[in-house]
Amino acid sequence: MKDTMNNNEKILNSKDWDFQWENIFDHYQQDMRHAFYINAILNPNDKEILELGAGSFRDIVMLNKLGISCSGIDYSDIAIKFAQEKYPDLKNKIIRDNIFKMNFKDNSFDLSYHNGLIGYYKNNDILSIFKEQARVSSKRIVATVHNKHNIGFFEYFEKLKKKDSLYDLRFFEVDEMQELLRDVCSNVVIIPVGKRKEYYEDYLIKIGLNDPKSIKKSFDYHGMDLLNESERLMCIGELKK
Repeated sequence: MKDTMNNNEKILNSKDWDFQWENIFDHYQQDMRHAFYINAILNPNDKEILELGAGSFRDIVMLNKLGISCSGIDYSDIAIKFAQEKYPDLKNKIIRDNIFKMNFKDNSFDLSYHNGLIGYYKNNDILSIFKEQARVSSKRIVATVHNKHNIGFFEYFEKLKKKDSLYDLRFFEVDEMQELLRDVCSNVVIIPVGKRKEYYEDYLIKIGLNDPKSIKKSFDYHGMDLLNESERLMCIGELKK
């Protein structure tokens, strides 16, 4: 498996993430699409959810509004501070923690997820993240990543990263994600998501048809047909245990 790591080591430092969130926290509150994607793939018995590398904490905010008990962790002190101040009612669900060694007991959550997180890590670190994610999850884990099959989106980030290290991250292909997840998952389903906030599932969200049934119907209908047009790959793994 080819380890196509970017050259961005700086962004992995928590203090540098503090600097990033000082500048982007409010901006990142605006896009709630991923929360609706997650909501669409939840099972009725998924009662406790965890987001790793929550950053803006926008997903956990929306999921809790939808009646789902979702906590989030991040290691940036600034992200935690801003989120707890902005969402005081969720203060106990906004947690500073280390994704490589979380302070949760085994099987604490029915499902855990992250969005864009592993794009800043090498394969060995990604495997460690998945192992720890699997430890605290009892049923499924989700990893949403940037989609390398979308050439235009990939090239757009290649331009942006020349001026902003935030965009210097890895994109992944379907086969690559299947291989990375196979150590902890018995089965992996990959759903291409994100259509420029305008089309297909994003259009449904835009016009307010964001209920799980409608979004899932769109996912099921299109399958992998829109792989090359989607921004991200939402990879859903059933745990081996």
